[in-house]
Amino acid sequence: MRCCGVTGARIVVLVAMSLVFVGQVAASTQAGRTAEPAASQAAGQPQDEFVPVKALPQQEQLPAAPLLMTAYAFVWAVLLVYLWTIWRRLMKVEGEMHALSTRIADRVGRQ
Repeated sequence: MRCCGVTGARIVVLVAMSLVFVGQVAASTQAGRTAEPAASQAAGQPQDEFVPVKALPQQEQLPAAPLLMTAYAFVWAVLLVYLWTIWRRLMKVEGEMHALSTRIADRVGRQ
């Protein structure tokens, strides 16, 4: 069954490719980070005063971009799967309606 030139296999391939892309982006951003500890942490002293986010080392900042892209990819994947299931059910109902209309036409033709 085809609708607008998109098959279920193509949707699965597109979702898989987008998830692989997001995984690669997240891995590349994690690889680019340095593993230097903060100056106060390196000395073994606990932090006892406010430190602005801009003053924190790169490893201690929240990696927002990979998390955001992963969340968007997940939402798109769920949306595509949901639309695919609706499309399959719609095709099934259309097939049943077509079969019913042919049965009705056959009965009317016999009478």
